[in-house]
Amino acid sequence: MILITGATGKAGGELARQLTEADVPFSAIVRNREKAGDLLDMDADLVYGDLEDRKFLQAALAGIEKAVLVMPNVENQLEIEKQFIDVAKECGVQHIVYFSSLESIPGSTNPITSIHVATEEHLRASGLDWTMIRPAFFMQTFVASAPRIKASGNIVLPLGNAPICATDLRDVAAVIAKVLTEPGHEGKSYDLTGPELVTMEDIAARFSNVLGKEFNYIDLPLPAFREALGKVYNEWRVNAVAMELESIANGSLDHTTDTVQELLGRAPNSIDDFIRDHADLFV
Repeated sequence: MILITGATGKAGGELARQLTEADVPFSAIVRNREKAGDLLDMDADLVYGDLEDRKFLQAALAGIEKAVLVMPNVENQLEIEKQFIDVAKECGVQHIVYFSSLESIPGSTNPITSIHVATEEHLRASGLDWTMIRPAFFMQTFVASAPRIKASGNIVLPLGNAPICATDLRDVAAVIAKVLTEPGHEGKSYDLTGPELVTMEDIAARFSNVLGKEFNYIDLPLPAFREALGKVYNEWRVNAVAMELESIANGSLDHTTDTVQELLGRAPNSIDDFIRDHADLFV
């Protein structure tokens, strides 16, 4: 049996959808029953509880062969992820697929990427089979801000003119589904990107061309962006996200890989594909 975490989020939710479409049985950890959403309509075994609760994890991981560890970025993420790996080993889980980041390079000072680096190291040392999934900037970022983009015609981020290897989470989920359902992916780290480098100006132009409506990129100064984030998130999250965006603005996502093509036998989705498939959100 497969167990996935983060199934109410964008990445975990897309994976759950693709596993359901492929008739692959799975179990999913859901923290709040009220947020189960589309999972309630899937043929999935939903287990309700908190990843921080060791006893709950012991029950949830009993009888699980493969687990997918996907977590939101929170201050105690590293402790939660280490405990998950340790309990998974105790319960006889054989293989953990970890949702990391393309930017997770040893020595990183970014809070989010440094957590990923430490969790990867802990997983490698655990003795379990592992696969690291390391995607980049998600096209689905624009879904969260779609109402504002639709209303204003503006895409607002503090990313300057940096090249970005924007990546579709649908491709990422397809890779994870493949890793879960066939052998040969143990001990592999997969760096996943979209097919091309684009700037935010390019992305705004693509929105305009595909949707037939003018869109513009607003390069918001980072201090102003931090102030806006501070109205929604705590100080740790604001600092972590700001450092992440600053890193991207300085060129941390300035390369693409062929990994999606190699694993799926097709080109990864382009930003044009993404815009076309989500057109109803933006016009």
